[in-house]
Amino acid sequence: MLRKFIKNRFNQWLKRRMPATKVITLNSGNTFIFPSKSGLHFLISCALLFLLGTNYQNNLILFLVFFLCSFMITCLLLSYQNLAGLTLNAVTPDAQFAARDSLFKLRLTEGKVCAQDVSFSFQHPSSALQTVIEKDSVALYGFSKQRGYYNPGRVTVRSTFPFGLFNVWTHLDFGFNALLYPHPFENKFQVESASNNAQENSHYQSIVGVDQFSTLKTYQPGESLKSVAWKQLAQGRGWYSKQFEQSAGGDVLLDINSLTHLPLETRLSFLCYQIIELQKTHQRYALKLNSEPTKVGSGITHNQQCLSALALFALPISKVQEPKTQKYENQDTGKAQ
Repeated sequence: MLRKFIKNRFNQWLKRRMPATKVITLNSGNTFIFPSKSGLHFLISCALLFLLGTNYQNNLILFLVFFLCSFMITCLLLSYQNLAGLTLNAVTPDAQFAARDSLFKLRLTEGKVCAQDVSFSFQHPSSALQTVIEKDSVALYGFSKQRGYYNPGRVTVRSTFPFGLFNVWTHLDFGFNALLYPHPFENKFQVESASNNAQENSHYQSIVGVDQFSTLKTYQPGESLKSVAWKQLAQGRGWYSKQFEQSAGGDVLLDINSLTHLPLETRLSFLCYQIIELQKTHQRYALKLNSEPTKVGSGITHNQQCLSALALFALPISKVQEPKTQKYENQDTGKAQ
């Protein structure tokens, strides 16, 4: 209970001292320096040597103690300067899928001194994937099974440079909020036709394509020679070209009410998988979650709108609205937006 109380008070203090922001430059106001285990052992050794030197009045031992203390103070300054001036910019996280590792990125802008031996991780790790650190960017991973907006928490920046005597660290809140779509479950759910006309209530129709042979037609000058019916020409029947057709889906309606025998999250996962498959075949579809379905459409924008509707369907208002945050850095241009 005491540990939990101290942890909660510390987190509240962090929120007041270092609120959420998208661009953070490390300085003395947002970093903490404490001796590491090796540093504590080093200090204990210095204290024992000092007692030994004063007890036996050995100037050589005292000189060694003073030298070691000055060395440790120098390490303290170098540890701070290693991170001081390092600027971290949060990159807008893309929409991803629940029950998968979610990617979050930071862009690094180093100060006058190149930061060395720096580690990045979330304060409360949730993914088994390790952080990937490149020259000017950091990729961190979080994991959540819940759809909706996902905040992986504060990012811990830590360094023991140069000799591991001091641990320089901080917990930074970048206000990460990634929209997580439902986890797609593969299924053979029978989709419905979006057409209100009974004569058009079939799922598929034939259009000109290249899948299967349909008929022969009189060859027209200018047509590709690949379509010429050479067998008929060799038999002396004249010039003909082959006509092919392929199956094309009509407008499809994805209705969540047609899966009432399944739990809500399973229904959303089924619909998510269907939307992904329909997008691959460039088929037009509409999504019905409430009384009125969405407009029939296709393409990336329509796909993202439908997946976002699935991600936020029937969630509490606090989880449906994206939290207000400060400016993100644009992933493509590197400028704040």
